[in-house]
Amino acid sequence: MITSETIKNAVYNLCVEANTVLTDSVFSAILNAYKNETNSDAKQALQLILKNAKMSYETKKPLCQDTGQVLVFVKIGEKVQVENLNQSINDGVSKVYDDNFYRKSVVKNALFNRENTKTNVPCIIYPEIVEGDELEIEVLIKGAGAENMSTTSMLSPTASEEEIIEYVKSVVEKSGAKACPPLFIGVGIGGTMEYAGLLSKKALLCEDGTDDVGLVNPTYYTNQRFDLAQKIKKSINNLRIGTAGLGGDFTALDVKILTDFTHIASMPVAVTINCHSSRHSKCLIRSTPHPNSLPQGAREQRAYFYPQLLIKNYTPEAEDFSNFVKVDASDISGLRALKIGQNILLSGEIFTARDIAHKKIIEIIKNGGKLPFDLRDKIIFYAGPCPCPLGEVIGSVGPTTSSRMDKFAPDLYRAGILATIGKGERSEEVLKAVKKARGLYFTVIGGIACYLSEKVIENEVIAFEELGTEAVRRLIVRDLPLRVDYC
Repeated sequence: MITSETIKNAVYNLCVEANTVLTDSVFSAILNAYKNETNSDAKQALQLILKNAKMSYETKKPLCQDTGQVLVFVKIGEKVQVENLNQSINDGVSKVYDDNFYRKSVVKNALFNRENTKTNVPCIIYPEIVEGDELEIEVLIKGAGAENMSTTSMLSPTASEEEIIEYVKSVVEKSGAKACPPLFIGVGIGGTMEYAGLLSKKALLCEDGTDDVGLVNPTYYTNQRFDLAQKIKKSINNLRIGTAGLGGDFTALDVKILTDFTHIASMPVAVTINCHSSRHSKCLIRSTPHPNSLPQGAREQRAYFYPQLLIKNYTPEAEDFSNFVKVDASDISGLRALKIGQNILLSGEIFTARDIAHKKIIEIIKNGGKLPFDLRDKIIFYAGPCPCPLGEVIGSVGPTTSSRMDKFAPDLYRAGILATIGKGERSEEVLKAVKKARGLYFTVIGGIACYLSEKVIENEVIAFEELGTEAVRRLIVRDLPLRVDYC
């Protein structure tokens, strides 16, 4: 019997690894992109992504502020007995998110009750019975920015490879910079609508090889799958969306495909998009003879974790911000003199607000109430940070997808805000509102939240404290690296 405590502890450690340590394959793909990128802006962004990864590894602060929904894939050997599997997994997730100041982002019901569970559970569990006497647990942390861009389509059963390539490319093209490129793409083909989606999630986890504790990763790829994946990757990279939407050679870092059976009249194709920090970890739990116990034959349960070594030995290069202009948030005329495409280091006062806070602010404006802060000439950062660890100014903090705030932005620009900060493209209506208000829209690299937290020197909640991570905060930042996306 594999005990509840063993499972709980394993899941706990897996969540820490997934949120703070890039796997060797993910790190290698990002490093390769950095070394071979020809676009200078994209190369600089990749350098910061690598620095963020090293900072997260060393400090154990999350790579990204969106510590996501937790997906758990469990392979249960048919000879294994497991104690309270679902409860043990959820207990492990709940504890690790409390202990480590990870952001809790799960609500009770998608439609009828969007109150936060305040535990980040329930998580999503996919159990599978396999041969053997071992228990394998794999955790995938899925942030909403990338997940919201994922989709499934029921193609014709006679769809060609070219049609499948075009479909996957179209999904990535639509996602633009919203999903924090460069991306890892999982493609699932087969089964039914929901099964194809599961295949696409599993595809993200596929890795080949044998590690130094003798745990073997099965070879997932036939030549046909590998060749198709490479064709899709080439097609995506030809879009030249690039790192953080800055253009360049790498929009996709890797594409992985899983295919399976289906109905004669179906061709379900699912595309799961993952950001550059594809966050996952895996362990194998074995019951082995205990070396020092009596009576003879007593056994112990041990979790073997797949090693992640490359980030440990990596030394980041020093940042070079010589192509950035220093700007103070209080210098209104200086901000309005900026041009599209300029890089800046912003210092001074900004305010965080995202979905629910925006809705509340607009309601106050429409009802003629008193706003929690004067909007005129202020800068709003679309951000919801992780809880703040003791002794620090702020937890990991980074941008959320700006387009979700598009329905509120025109009213706020009309009310006098000067600028917004986020990631991804804006609607035509927002761009017109920005221009009419002589305002600005800045973008910041997504997925470097550990690094960006070091740019915040003051942090206080000033409104809607009950919203937790979505409360309005007043921040003082120093040298926050931004790009003028529109003005």
